[in-house]
Amino acid sequence: MTKRKTLILLILSQIVYLLFSVVWLVVLGISAYLFGPQGSQEDTGMRILFYYLEAYPGGLLLGVMLSWYFFAKGKWKPSMLWNLVPLLWVIPYLGIMIYANLSK
Repeated sequence: MTKRKTLILLILSQIVYLLFSVVWLVVLGISAYLFGPQGSQEDTGMRILFYYLEAYPGGLLLGVMLSWYFFAKGKWKPSMLWNLVPLLWVIPYLGIMIYANLSK
């Protein structure tokens, strides 16, 4: 992969990740209601889901910083691989949205 292609892909994908940060904020706010029903505070699965949702900004920052670090070093492939880290949150969310819209 060339430097120019990597640069364009990094910029475009990170713009998309930035847009998903707004979506993340809404989803995180709504997910606080997971603990509303009686007894759900002790539910381990709900806590894991909530922590997973909370981790998006950390994964995003880690992916962005390391992708630009490797880009500056001239290592295009590791740069693109680190840029894929936020997809661990984006792809499941998109899958849930597609499933919800198709199951109407």
